[in-house]
Amino acid sequence: MGSEPSSRTMQIPIFPSSGFDGTAAFYARIDFSETNRFGDDYLILEHDAGLELHFYPAKVKPRTNDHGAYVRFDSLDELDALYKRWNGLTNTPAFARVAGKIGKLHAPVDTDYGLREFALLDADGNLLRFGAPHGG
Repeated sequence: MGSEPSSRTMQIPIFPSSGFDGTAAFYARIDFSETNRFGDDYLILEHDAGLELHFYPAKVKPRTNDHGAYVRFDSLDELDALYKRWNGLTNTPAFARVAGKIGKLHAPVDTDYGLREFALLDADGNLLRFGAPHGG
């Protein structure tokens, strides 16, 4: 008790996927890499911003999917840089092809509760929200 942990703790969301190939293609368009695939049972993707996403196979109704996760950054600069990078990557015909009817990157907003937030909705309707304190 009282000693500091020797490694960083991560929280990793586990989302449903209607098809691992489509999921991997969607996230590859925003710089995620497939690090593990266990047949048709499990998929793991990673991003160099320290993000890791896990997926399991499921029949998904994208418009009613209620799975989501929140990723909080300590640095507003990191958050803004990630959005800027993804915004450039998602405004392309190649992204539109893998985004399906609902996959979309939503622009950042400064909230009245002190966070700047943006959101990513994938083709299966999984919601990832990102935020950082904006100090104003």
